[in-house]
Amino acid sequence: MSKLYLPDSNVLIHALTSNSAAHQSCRQWLLDRVQAGDDIGLTELVETSLLRIATHPKIFSLDVGQVVGFWADELWAYPGTVRLTAGKPHRSILQKLIADLSLSGNDLNDAWLAALALEHGAILMSTDEGFARFPGLAWQNPAHG
Repeated sequence: MSKLYLPDSNVLIHALTSNSAAHQSCRQWLLDRVQAGDDIGLTELVETSLLRIATHPKIFSLDVGQVVGFWADELWAYPGTVRLTAGKPHRSILQKLIADLSLSGNDLNDAWLAALALEHGAILMSTDEGFARFPGLAWQNPAHG
């Protein structure tokens, strides 16, 4: 039975950036999901972060065409790629995470992704160890095998 994974933008950026310390592990994780026939859930928050960060000239020197190609021609060409959207339960899950963990500012993006993964029963993949704080969230860091 296939599993549903929600990659954070950092996993996708590492998979794309060959000079990244986590490139090999993140790229291999993505290839392993394809080989296993697992589902890859994408959301607009992750996609726009991938496109924005990977093409920012002060952060990476990746060609816009390369990044857009990876997003459009590789990620979305995979038949197991699905669109994850926030449904009715998302708001209450997110509100509970924010209240229980006293979150604000930049932590809210992570809480939004965690709530989406919880809502859909997805395994969230991120190199950000901060996801460990979200109770009940299934998450893994592909850089740690």
